[in-house]
Amino acid sequence: MRSVFEALGFSNLAGTEFNTMNKHGPSIAPQSLSGSSAVNGTYFDTKGFSTAMLRANAQAASGAPSAASVAFVLQESAASGSGYAAANDNTGTQIGGTATVTSAAADVLARIEGLGQNRKRYLRIVATPSFTGGTSPATLVFAEIIAARGFNQPTQTATSNT
Repeated sequence: MRSVFEALGFSNLAGTEFNTMNKHGPSIAPQSLSGSSAVNGTYFDTKGFSTAMLRANAQAASGAPSAASVAFVLQESAASGSGYAAANDNTGTQIGGTATVTSAAADVLARIEGLGQNRKRYLRIVATPSFTGGTSPATLVFAEIIAARGFNQPTQTATSNT
């Protein structure tokens, strides 16, 4: 009997990935964001998984801004290094969410479906901060993709193994 832990894959807080199926690809390691430039996470290879979720956190902003938020969105690509575009759900809405962090920390959780079906193989998270006012406002963030329902596909050969 297999353990439930044999079918999980996720990136961890150290910015490296731990999983049981030798997949790779941390998302966004803990870091401070300021200004308004987007930060692209490292890709996550979804091959062998059938479902996943986006999990992100942003801490309360420093520098006393009158408004502060971080948008976390999912992007997908058929290749690991390039060609990333918005990953939309079945209604055409981009997968992700916004954490409002003017005075308190906030989380974003989003379900990712269609792995191995209509979703492209490589996923990454993009974080974009937004601040209004304040003195050098910043927020600490991290984001990860947690994949589940893993399976190992059989090796494809031209000959029978029986």
